[in-house]
Amino acid sequence: MEAVPSSIAGAMLSSLFDYIFERLFASSEFLNFVRQEQVLSQLNKWQNLLPQFRSILDGAEDKQTVSPAVKLWLSDLQDIVYDAEDITDEIATEALRRRILGVTQMTSTGSKVCRFVPNCVTGLNLSVVKFSARMGSKMEDITVRFEGMVERMNVLNLLGRSDEGRLERIRDGLRSTSSLVDESQVYGREMDKHEIIQRLMNVEIGEIGVVCVVGMGGVGKTTLAQFVYNDEKVENLFELRVWVCVSEDFDVVRLTEILLQSVTKGSCHSKGDLNSLQLRLREELSRKKFLIVLDDVWNENYKRWDVLRRPFLAGTAGSKVLVTTRSERVASIMTTCEVYHLQALSDDACMSLFATHALRASNFDGQANLKGIGGEIVKKCKGLPLATKTLGGLLRGKVNYDEWEDMLRSKIRDIPEERGGIIPDLKLSYHHLPSHLKRCFAYCAIFPKDYEFDKNELVLLWMAEGLIQEAKGEKQAWDLGLAYFHDLLSRSFFQRSNSNETLFVMHDLINDLAQSIAGEICFHFENNCGDKLAGSIEKLRHLSFTRRQYDIFKRFEVFEPAKSLRTFIALPIDTSSSKTACCYLSKDVLQELVAKLRYLRVLCLSGYDIGELPYSIGHLEQLRYLNLSYSTIKQLPESVGSLLNLQTFLLRGCKELTKLPQSIENLINLLVLDLTDTEKLVEMPLRIGNLKNLQILSKFIVGKDNQFGIKELKDLMHLKGEFCIMGLENVVNVRDARLANLVDKQCLDALDLKWSEFFDYQNEEDEMHVLDMLQPHKNLKELRISFYGGKRFPHWLGDPSFTNVVEVKLHNCSVSMSLPSLGKLPSLRTVSIQGMNRVKKVGFEFYGDDFLSTKWFPSLEVLCFQNMLEWECWSSPQETNVDLDDGFPSLCELVIQNCPKLIGNLPSCFPSLVKFIISHCPKLGHSLTSLPSLCELKIEDCNKVRLENIVDLTSLTTLKIQGIRDLSCLPQEMLETLGALQILEISNCTELIYLWQRGFELKNIASLEHLEIKGCSKFVSLVENEQGLPCGVENVELMNSGNLEKLCLKSLQIESCPKFVSFPEIGCLSTLRRIKLKDCAALITLPNWTAMPNYRTTDYLLQVLEIEECPSLTSFPTGILPTKLQRLKIRGCRDLQSLPGGIMQNDDSTNVSHLESLEIDDCPSLTCFPKGRLPFSLKTLKISDCSKLEPLSEQLLQNNASLEYIRMRNCATLKYLPECLHCLAHLTELTISSCPALISFPVIGLPPNLNTLEIDNCVNLKSLPERMKNLASLQYLTVCDCPRLMIFPIGDLPPQLLLLKIWDCINLKEPMSEWNLESLTSLKELNIAGAPNITSFPDENCLLPTSLSLIFIARLNNLESLSSALQNLTSLEELEVVDCPKLRHLPREGLPATLGRLCIRNCKHLKQKCLKKTGDYSTRVAHIPNVEIEW
Repeated sequence: MEAVPSSIAGAMLSSLFDYIFERLFASSEFLNFVRQEQVLSQLNKWQNLLPQFRSILDGAEDKQTVSPAVKLWLSDLQDIVYDAEDITDEIATEALRRRILGVTQMTSTGSKVCRFVPNCVTGLNLSVVKFSARMGSKMEDITVRFEGMVERMNVLNLLGRSDEGRLERIRDGLRSTSSLVDESQVYGREMDKHEIIQRLMNVEIGEIGVVCVVGMGGVGKTTLAQFVYNDEKVENLFELRVWVCVSEDFDVVRLTEILLQSVTKGSCHSKGDLNSLQLRLREELSRKKFLIVLDDVWNENYKRWDVLRRPFLAGTAGSKVLVTTRSERVASIMTTCEVYHLQALSDDACMSLFATHALRASNFDGQANLKGIGGEIVKKCKGLPLATKTLGGLLRGKVNYDEWEDMLRSKIRDIPEERGGIIPDLKLSYHHLPSHLKRCFAYCAIFPKDYEFDKNELVLLWMAEGLIQEAKGEKQAWDLGLAYFHDLLSRSFFQRSNSNETLFVMHDLINDLAQSIAGEICFHFENNCGDKLAGSIEKLRHLSFTRRQYDIFKRFEVFEPAKSLRTFIALPIDTSSSKTACCYLSKDVLQELVAKLRYLRVLCLSGYDIGELPYSIGHLEQLRYLNLSYSTIKQLPESVGSLLNLQTFLLRGCKELTKLPQSIENLINLLVLDLTDTEKLVEMPLRIGNLKNLQILSKFIVGKDNQFGIKELKDLMHLKGEFCIMGLENVVNVRDARLANLVDKQCLDALDLKWSEFFDYQNEEDEMHVLDMLQPHKNLKELRISFYGGKRFPHWLGDPSFTNVVEVKLHNCSVSMSLPSLGKLPSLRTVSIQGMNRVKKVGFEFYGDDFLSTKWFPSLEVLCFQNMLEWECWSSPQETNVDLDDGFPSLCELVIQNCPKLIGNLPSCFPSLVKFIISHCPKLGHSLTSLPSLCELKIEDCNKVRLENIVDLTSLTTLKIQGIRDLSCLPQEMLETLGALQILEISNCTELIYLWQRGFELKNIASLEHLEIKGCSKFVSLVENEQGLPCGVENVELMNSGNLEKLCLKSLQIESCPKFVSFPEIGCLSTLRRIKLKDCAALITLPNWTAMPNYRTTDYLLQVLEIEECPSLTSFPTGILPTKLQRLKIRGCRDLQSLPGGIMQNDDSTNVSHLESLEIDDCPSLTCFPKGRLPFSLKTLKISDCSKLEPLSEQLLQNNASLEYIRMRNCATLKYLPECLHCLAHLTELTISSCPALISFPVIGLPPNLNTLEIDNCVNLKSLPERMKNLASLQYLTVCDCPRLMIFPIGDLPPQLLLLKIWDCINLKEPMSEWNLESLTSLKELNIAGAPNITSFPDENCLLPTSLSLIFIARLNNLESLSSALQNLTSLEELEVVDCPKLRHLPREGLPATLGRLCIRNCKHLKQKCLKKTGDYSTRVAHIPNVEIEW
């Protein structure tokens, strides 16, 4: 956290003053209250003092750049104003409490209701005097502080600044540009230039075309415009070219003068006279084809632009204006075509640009030692050319590595303006923001770099912080917030995430800008604060932190002095993904820190394992936002009802939540109550209908008791977004459904109506009337109905007046006997119908009453029928004799699944169908004709579908056939029409013998790239045997076919085809990239590439060959495999006796292998490798369960420079590892497992760059490798189940170890105290199991490294106690103790304060002692966020 930087605090305070004045003096209710509380005099003093500060902010802003005293004065003033705002909020909350109490008392008839009013409310009469005195004292203190600031202001001689001075400063700061560019220093913009030139070449009839380039500051818009302006094509295309740098001052007269001077190349004689200027300019442009570049435009006033452009209309057709701007809003009033959004540069382009400015070269060839660190520096720039050039310029002529390291460690935002600072350039964008957006943007400093946020999530936070200025008669706060967001997005402060288009990010430099503006009021930390926290903690207002798996109190105790915190947010806010779920927070954080933050407005604890909230949560009276989503909360305390200011309450994904507090009825300011995915919540609290301001209520549960009835929804008129009503079977009185008043809730976008899955419908007519009464407003977009119990659907469902409906889903409405008339909904795009088991016919009623006169389903794109168990017939209007236009004109996807009685043909009116899935419809006999647009077809378990009738599918690219029992080969009639087919997958077709008949012209399917055949028990061949296949054939070898070279297959997979023997040795093999053969019991041979005509290994493209579970395969063909092969996997070939010779490298070989991965598993008959060495390109070698295979030898591994990973498992012949192992310079991981003959490691040692060494179940191994201390890169060492290992390498362990795992090496003689573990200063994880002699862990003489974060101990049968030495482990986060039957004692001093997880399993004596509240050790473990005790 840094001090408020120069030229920023003034702008921040200015917008804060606007808010304070609005808060204090615009609310009549507030003023009436303070008059009663006798604090109005203090407010009047504030009203006199605040304008004095406001008037001198600009002057102070200038002076702070040279005066630390002025900078401190601004910081202190900001702090006082925040405190003043807190006090006004306290007063407003008290006024609200008293108003609620008055309403409660008037509407209450007995104590049953009053008892739910919070104690702090019912005790008002006793506390009024105290409150007035307390507020008076606080306000007087603020007044004194304000007066002190006035005295300091006078001492500092701070004066206001005139508007003339401000305008002069703006003009002095204008950024000037010219059309000149050094094209040799432009990288990565060729495609952008080409696109812009193409737009400039387009001729637009009747107007002058305007092309706008939009992007954030520093992304290279001006450079691109210069690049285009000086292109030879552009020079030849336009008779006249003019460049104008517009910048901030869009003065029409000034700009017209500049344009005229540029066109005439002379002085202007009509200065100041716009009419004369524009007449002359029009004359000069008349009948000329021109290009005008307006660079760096900020103007958002359409009238100004409209006046400026008028002379341009005199130009000839094809004249163009090219505009660069940071704002999409600017572009929207100027452009005549689609805006061009300029993106960041690629990494390669940035590297070239950086090298040009740092090294005067386009690459790092001359300074190869700097390329790596140069790349790291460039990454900081995130593709921004301005930043890249600036950092490159600062390093120009410097080739000292240390200087480049200093630059890497420095922060871009700290570069001073006089040295080319980047942040000042970006500040222009900030200064152009209206005041209401400045605080909203500055608040985003709570987000770390690269944080992806949801726009709705951010708007809710802005609302809670009071950053959205709501005015009477304008939009609601939510809609205003969205408008704010899109405004900032259009000005390039935000940009869409590359990984998720629904989320947004800030560029790193924009993030720096936000932090420089927010200064010391915002702070985010990732791990621990350390020395990153600077400035005054007391001034901190907004705190966010990256959630850790175990968050202990010690991590947050530094923030205890921050009593005025308004924001406490664990990030990421959305924890729905498994990556961020299941974290643990110490109870002390809630009870000792959060509970004392009386000015807290935002509290986000999503994703934590929090089972309950403390009652003290109700003391956070200023709380506006409470997020407990994806927590384990079960119930909420009634004190939640005291949070009268609460606007947003998020409980999404709280799967253990069973009940909401009754006191929630008091939260009259609540706008958002998210109960999505709270399955155990079965009822709503009484009188939830009191929350009349609710805008988001994800679900409402109709209770069995009439008190919890649906009529509670009557007054919730502001509901918007998605809304689900559950338990509709509990609606007893049909009129109550009408009282829910859904028809008037015009802001609802999606409505989900659910009856119970297990309800036994007694009155089907009543159910229909209930649904009829639940008619929504005609603005609705999505409707879902589940488990509805009526026989018919009401008439409003399908009414064409519902013009906004885009989606209808009817699921499991098993009583309904017909479908609603949906065909006339004009905007309907998706229909899903599932589980309607009484529907036997989809008839004309589905299309609408007047289907003969208009098209049906004009916008429908996706239609899905699933689990329609009684559906027999689908009638089409085309079955009438009336001449009709085709329906379903837009249908792209049709799915019909599990409709076992559906028979006959389907409608044939799908002209736009792209994807068609038919599954488990055994009686359906559709011919699938007239589908000219179909690209993907899947047929599964539909035995009546005649494949030979599948014709005219000329666009089909993907065909998947599954479970067609009668299919013996693919019909020729079908294949002849599949010229576009790329993917063919056939599975579980038990009668399939071959794919196509002999003589079939494969050129008809020449586009086929991927072929997959699975589970076809009779399949033997791709091509029919020339003589035909006799009945009862068992094994038939695939015949060669010269026709196969017509195929361009890239991938071939044959799996679970037990009669498949082999496949062709010519033709398609040359194009294959991947072959996978699995579970083909009869396969005896593989293709012999060397038998191909004119065979050259380089002609074949095969990269991956996988052969699994082919027990009849005994050998590979002789010869050399294709040299492009990168991965060879052989598994479960139990009779295989030899490997392909082509995988080896020989001195006399002219072929260079590219094999990178060799995996051999479960080949017990394999005895040796082919002659030669393993190829130099090999990176991964895995050998498992090859009991007879010769061990690795010196010859096999000699001179291998690429090997990175070796795994040897269950290799019975392996006694020694080859001595040359230490020469494998790139080997980083070595795993030796279940090799009983292994005795020792090479004397000469292991490879120097080894990172991971795992030794497991080597029962005869007597010693670990020697000179392990020399393995400076070794970080992970595991030794398990080596019973003969007797000597531990004392003092010889690698110094950089992160993990040490020693399990069940029962004969190790040296005690742990002699292992010298304290020397392993980087060790993070220690695993010890099966050591019989340990009674206390760690014992008095065993010093463990303080770097340890995780300790796991297990099966220490004599362990009795955990010692106090654990207190020395100041980084320990996890401690797990398993199967230690004698363990009785925890340390007296307790466990380390850093501990986040304690797991004790199968330690029977400790279970009772650690039980919550009652156990002897309960206080010793209470501070630990996650305690797991199991027995």
